[in-house]
Parts: sequence; structure tokens; C-alpha cells
Amino acid sequence: MLRYTVTNTRRMFVVALVLCVTLGAIGCGGDATAKQYSVSGSVTLDGTPVADGQIKYIDAKSGKSFVGAIKDGKYDLKAEVGEMKVEIVASRPVPGKFDTTTNPGVQEPVVEMYIPRQYNSETTLLKNVEATSNSIPFELTSGKPGAGKK
Repeated sequence: MLRYTVTNTRRMFVVALVLCVTLGAIGCGGDATAKQYSVSGSVTLDGTPVADGQIKYIDAKSGKSFVGAIKDGKYDLKAEVGEMKVEIVASRPVPGKFDTTTNPGVQEPVVEMYIPRQYNSETTLLKNVEATSNSIPFELTSGKPGAGKK
């Protein structure tokens, strides 16, 4: 798992979010007036709702992105009709881990990106957005032994 300081992770997240929202707004080609439809659902990892994160639908043909925030295991966004690759990212603090190299004397909590790569940088998720209101849940698994058992 990748570990970063909270400050660096927030900075990277904000830059990535701004870039994705900007690209989603202007698009990467295609029809700028294309109708967008509501897409919402839940996101869990091993049966536990993802507290905070980001979900991105990427048009498989044009590459145009549609981004939404995940909050308390729920997301909502607008996207055009078509087949979409889906990327999901989230980070959380690592209990008891701190970084003092960025700001000497200040303990910055270390955070980890905990959603497995097959759901983001190496996504295997493909979903279709229809010309209607779409409810698309994601029940992700970490692949760790005993994960998701309650």
C-alpha cells in the first residue's frame, strides 16, 4: 500500500479532483451538448461503506470523465450514456503512523490509499450508463483472508 503524509495526499487529491472536474466539464472531445443522466449508488469494501473517496466514470470510447465524491458509502454524479470504465479511490489514516520529515516538529498523520488497484489505476470495472436514472452499486473486495466476514 502506498503511504503519504496527510498534507501531501490532500494536495494530490485536490489537484487530481480539480483536473478531473475540469476535464469532465470541458470533456476530451465528443458532443459538448450531450445530455447527462443521474448515476448514483453505494460503494463498499469488504462489506464496509467507503467513508470518503472519489469515483470517476470514463467514457470507454471518448475518454471523457465524469467525477463524483463518495461520502458515507454513497455517490451521485451526472454522466453521458455509454460504456464506462470506473475508477474508485479513497485514503485513510494509518493508526499510530506519523511523518515528521515534511514539517520538523509537527507530526503529520500518514495515510494510505486502501482501495485495491484493480478498482482504480488498473481498473477492471466496466458499467453502462443508460438514458434514465441509473443506480449502480459497487461491492468491492480487498482479497485479504477473512475480509468482509462479520
